[in-house]
Amino acid sequence: MTICIGIKVNECIVFVADSATTLASVDNNGAPVVTRVYNHADKVFNLFRGLPVTAMTCGLGNFGTESIATIAKSIRRQLMSGETHISAENYTIESIIRFAYDVFLEKFNTLDEGIRQTTTFEFHVGGFSHNHGGNEVWKFAFTQGAVLEPQCISGVDQCTIIWAGQPEACVRLVLGISSQTLAVLKDAGLDEAQASQLVQNLIAASQAALLEPSMPVIDAIRLGEFLAQTTASFVRFLPGADTVGGELDIATVTKYEGFRWIRRKHFYPQNINGEPDHVS
Repeated sequence: MTICIGIKVNECIVFVADSATTLASVDNNGAPVVTRVYNHADKVFNLFRGLPVTAMTCGLGNFGTESIATIAKSIRRQLMSGETHISAENYTIESIIRFAYDVFLEKFNTLDEGIRQTTTFEFHVGGFSHNHGGNEVWKFAFTQGAVLEPQCISGVDQCTIIWAGQPEACVRLVLGISSQTLAVLKDAGLDEAQASQLVQNLIAASQAALLEPSMPVIDAIRLGEFLAQTTASFVRFLPGADTVGGELDIATVTKYEGFRWIRRKHFYPQNINGEPDHVS
C-alpha cells in the first residue's frame, strides 16, 4: 500500500510518494493478511534525464522478479538510448506514457492469472511536452484484471490535486466526505444518479480550497508534502499495519529547470552520492 500525491499548478508538477511496500498473504478464510512492510521502496522516477518529465506509481510493487523501479529504469534507458521514435526533440507526455504502458502491459500479461485478477497497479506521468507551453498529467492502470489505457487526467488548462493508493485521509481533508459516502447513500435507498448528485453537492459545500493555480513552486511542494505526511499519520493511528510510511520522495518538474529532486532517500551518505538532494 502507499500514498502518492500529485500537485499540478501553472508553474510545475510535484509528485510525492511514501516508501512503504506491503507483502500480504491470505488466511484460512481467504481474507488478505499483511505479513510484512518494508519502508524503502522507490515510487517516484525520472523517466528521461534532462527533460521536464516525472513519474510515480502505486499498487503492485513487482512484476514477477522485477520491481517497478527496475522496470522504470529500463524504460528510461530505452527512451534515452535513441532506440525508440521518442527523442528530446519530439517527445510528448502522451508518447512517453504510451511507451511505458506498452512495456508494463507486456509484463503484466505474463503474470499469473490470480495476481492479475486481484491486484491493482497505477502509473502516472507528468510534465511539459516539447515546445508546448503547459503541463499535463497522464495515467494508466491495471485494476483486478481490467486495463485502463493511458488517459490525460489533468490537461494543460487544469490545475488539480491528485491522490492514489490509500486516499481516505485526502478525501476527508480536501473533499470533506468519506470515500464510503456514495455507497452509504445508495444503501439508504438512493439510486445511482441521486446518490452521485448528492455527493457532488456535499463536496461543493465542504471541500477545502487548498490549491491555487498561480501558487509558487515551493508552496506546491509544501502542499504535496503536507498531504502525504497527513496520510501517513492518519494510517499510523488506524487499526492494522502501518502500510503508509518510510521517507517521502519528492520531485518536481518545471518548464525551464526540468526534473529536480526535492527530497530523496539514498543508499549511502549524501556527501558521496554525487547527486543533489534539493533543487539547484
